[in-house]
Amino acid sequence: MRVPGASCCLGKIRRSYMNQSKEKRSFTRGMSELHTWGGLVFGWLLFVIFFTGTLAVFEQELTHWMQPNVRISEVEPVQALASAEKKLRQLSPKADTWMIALPQQRHQDLEITWIKGKKAVEKHLNPQSGAIIKTPETEGGHFLAHFHFELHSGKVGLWLVTLASMVMLAALVSGIAIRRQVFKDFFRLRWRKNWLNVHTMTGVFTLPFVLLITYTGLTVTFLMLLPVVPQVLYGSSWKGPQSVAAKNFERPRANLPRELVPLTSLLPLAEAELGKGKISFIRVSNPGDQQAVVTFFRTIDDTVVAISNRAIFDGVTGELLGSQTTWSKYVHIYRSLVGLHIARFGGYPIAWLYFAAGLISCIMIAAGLIFFTIKRRSRYARNSQMAQWMYRAIEGLNITAIIGIIIACIAYLWANRLLPFDIKERADAEITAFFSVWLITLFHAFLRPPLRAWIEQLRIAAGLCIGLPALNALTTNVGLLPAIARNDWMTVSVDLTAASLGILLALTAWRVSLKERNNEKLLEQQSSLSSSSVNFPIERTPLQ
Repeated sequence: MRVPGASCCLGKIRRSYMNQSKEKRSFTRGMSELHTWGGLVFGWLLFVIFFTGTLAVFEQELTHWMQPNVRISEVEPVQALASAEKKLRQLSPKADTWMIALPQQRHQDLEITWIKGKKAVEKHLNPQSGAIIKTPETEGGHFLAHFHFELHSGKVGLWLVTLASMVMLAALVSGIAIRRQVFKDFFRLRWRKNWLNVHTMTGVFTLPFVLLITYTGLTVTFLMLLPVVPQVLYGSSWKGPQSVAAKNFERPRANLPRELVPLTSLLPLAEAELGKGKISFIRVSNPGDQQAVVTFFRTIDDTVVAISNRAIFDGVTGELLGSQTTWSKYVHIYRSLVGLHIARFGGYPIAWLYFAAGLISCIMIAAGLIFFTIKRRSRYARNSQMAQWMYRAIEGLNITAIIGIIIACIAYLWANRLLPFDIKERADAEITAFFSVWLITLFHAFLRPPLRAWIEQLRIAAGLCIGLPALNALTTNVGLLPAIARNDWMTVSVDLTAASLGILLALTAWRVSLKERNNEKLLEQQSSLSSSSVNFPIERTPLQ
């Protein structure tokens, strides 16, 4: 029996369902476009940021490796401090400020710095004898850490990194929206051997890490870019990142000469406030003046909250002026986010965890960029000249961003060993080598056929990585075997990690060249079939 009005209701329901389905398809298509084009345009930048950030996890180890003359036996903090104080009193008794970085587990160097006016001088000391160690000028791992968040271009680079991080968050959200099925596939181990699957599976695997590192990175860059953020967090006490919410015990110079109290006599008092063996840095303001102030800073290597507790003393009487071991909840939260980003807590287990997660994240980004070109290769081949040129440019930029940055980073280490010891502005020369090599890889990527360029740059990167331990052994006395004999595991870890990455790159180059040969055989077969007027299957590209 036909119910009056039922067909009308069914029609409304059907139209509503169709509208919802259409809206859903439109939303999914929009998310897909955002993920594809946003990921492509910023993918090159994101790979560079993630790769250099991954290396920056071991910033201190890289700096140690790049200073082969600084190999110091372990000493008690009081002995190192005595050596530093003696040398500062000799070299610059009337400086405005002294600074002393004591040897730590991952920073074995004893560094002293004195500032007079706008001039700062830094020296490395033997903590036992107090003798100055002559070491090649270098930025060490600090350059890679700095490049990671500023791209060596000041605020412009900082804005670019911030923008790329925001796009990364958008890409994560849009990727989840359009590929919900991959979560089921991931946990059911339905992993397939193609670039899309590598991109999605590594994306699922590293999703918590990428979310964490991107969000915490944004909190750091926002603080630097937007003045309102530190004002909200720290109020009127804000005077820059180095003085976040710290109580101010500094005093203006009185120009009345007074004898500075021995710093070694203050060290036990500072350790009583901050912990035995936990002092990492000391600053002396107005040394030799009646208004001298000595501040001891605690290490942050054993805490997620990346802010140094401190104890402050009168530099003449030795009286404790105050200490700061507690912070406001806003500072605590913010510096905890910073600590989660820079990964100084937890020692080597956390550092290696971040390093591995960072490398897998790099593979995720690279797989997405490569999949973009593979998916569209045949389509662009049939399009206009302009479309083909655009596709060729994307291929070249993919190679430069992915393999070129790897070659540039390893070339930076090679330059450290090959440049003359006393060359003027040596640190700048190392950085120039980094950018010069990266530029050469760009030209190479555009001048060579894409697949040949991939193979050749992979081989170059592999050779440089595998050859790094040999270069180190030939040019210094801290090669792999002497380093192992000396228990210098910071040097050993850099050599072995470079060699391991080189082996992985060599295997990748071999796999790609194998596919190239298979493709050439396929083309030969197609050519012979074509000459026999027989239809042949659709061409497969070597990277598929």
